[in-house]
Amino acid sequence: MCIFAYMKTRMCLLLTVLAALLSCQQKRLPAYPATDDGIARMRLDSAALFAGRHDARNAMYQLKAAEKHLFNVTEDSLKFTTYYRIALLNAQSGAYRLALDYLSHAAGHADDSKRSHRLTDVYLEKASVFNQMGLRDSALLYIKRAETFRPRIRKDQEKTLQEIRTRIEKHQVLSVSPEKDIEMVQIQDRYEVAVAQRKALQLQLYIAYLLLLLVAVTIGVVVWFRRRLRQQTRSYRKLQQETEQNIQQTLQRKDATIDEMKTEIDNRLNELKQLKASLPAPVEDAKTIDSIEQMKLGIDTLYTIMKGGNLSQMGKREQLAVNVIMPSFDYDLSYVINNPHYAFTPKETFYYIMEHNGMTDEQKAEAFCCTAQAVRSIKSRMKRKMENRTKPS
Repeated sequence: MCIFAYMKTRMCLLLTVLAALLSCQQKRLPAYPATDDGIARMRLDSAALFAGRHDARNAMYQLKAAEKHLFNVTEDSLKFTTYYRIALLNAQSGAYRLALDYLSHAAGHADDSKRSHRLTDVYLEKASVFNQMGLRDSALLYIKRAETFRPRIRKDQEKTLQEIRTRIEKHQVLSVSPEKDIEMVQIQDRYEVAVAQRKALQLQLYIAYLLLLLVAVTIGVVVWFRRRLRQQTRSYRKLQQETEQNIQQTLQRKDATIDEMKTEIDNRLNELKQLKASLPAPVEDAKTIDSIEQMKLGIDTLYTIMKGGNLSQMGKREQLAVNVIMPSFDYDLSYVINNPHYAFTPKETFYYIMEHNGMTDEQKAEAFCCTAQAVRSIKSRMKRKMENRTKPS
């Protein structure tokens, strides 16, 4: 007896523990995917929960929140259910115009396997709304449209159809609180305003992010541009210095001809021009540029003199350029033409160089575009200057 009593006690304890565990077990909540379809379905379930508690305000908030996601929802059934339930709440609250609008939206998403049932629901609700508005002809029209789906309509729809027809025939309307429609419209308006404000704030936030990104990109581009500009500037100035040094070395070569000098400086200056053209902004080292240009002008002038070119348009500027390069080219000749006591004019300087290189009077006259008498006049003036300097005081 004791053994059986003990076993009975153990069994009772086990059953009690199991009952306690089952009572403490929480109800598993439905899992909604993190998509627009899942969010819309969650909002619809929440709206149904609030509607079951007769909380039309929160039910409408949930339905409007579901409506916000309908643009990306792929299931027509979710779109239909959302629009239809919003229409029902508006109709129950007396907001008949809004109810008709949402019923039209719902009818546009009733094309699925339950099309006849869904359209019947829409037509019956429209008939009820028109009856509430006093438009009985329109109400009867939608009753007839709903009847066209017989015998495919459900039993509850058949019952609703008869009830609405009876109300239409007896001119009966359902009583609605006179201020309830205003409250429901205000709820929807406030929600729409809140959504619009939120979208505006989001837009401002996106614009702010875009501006920050634009500023960051601009700063990055400016920093990169300035850095690249400095690198190119250093390369340009380095090439300037190398060009000047190469020209000086070419001038100091004893075996260098005037043709080689001209070719060398032309090639170097072309390299400088190409590099300068690639720079995004004008970058100049005035001292180096002036010295190189002075050398080029001197070599070009000397080349023209020695080749018998036209010297009639050359003046003081060309004379100074020739005087600058002459010490590297011919020191003895440079000593004469740069002698301040002689004070040669440009034509006299060019004449002396031509004379030093053994050119005839005819070649000189052709270069100066003048007569032989004018050439002899230049020669006599030079001779007097040099003789006056060499006379003892």
